[in-house]
Amino acid sequence: MIGNNAITLTIGAALACVTAVAGAQTVKPVSVWSGVYTAAQNKRGEEFHADVCTMCHGPRLNGAGQSEMPPSPAIAGATFLRKWSGQSVAALFVIVRHTMPPDSPGTLTDQQSIDAVAHMLAVSGIPAGNRELPPDAGALAGIVIEAKP
Repeated sequence: MIGNNAITLTIGAALACVTAVAGAQTVKPVSVWSGVYTAAQNKRGEEFHADVCTMCHGPRLNGAGQSEMPPSPAIAGATFLRKWSGQSVAALFVIVRHTMPPDSPGTLTDQQSIDAVAHMLAVSGIPAGNRELPPDAGALAGIVIEAKP
């Protein structure tokens, strides 16, 4: 099992890379409300969530985990969007990729992580589009999470 300090350092380094990539870009940020994932990607994320994430985050992604588990945050909906508003999808992807699941952090693949993020966006009411979110933090750095369009 990886210690908390190692996880913190890994996440910090990954977020520093995302920040550096985002800072180097001159492209105007894209809002999640512009259709940044596909319905198929959401479906994969929904299936993955049902298999791996429901125990802690609940079937509606509202943080309603099992009573014997520590409380977990909502990962969809208005509160989630307000919390993440102004941050990049890359930051969310890095957190999911390197800290989930809590009992075995860093074991999700890039694809599982980004599909889970797509499902979080879908459950939050953000519409699908015709291009998938790529499983690449650099490419995700220019996509901004907003509470409302």
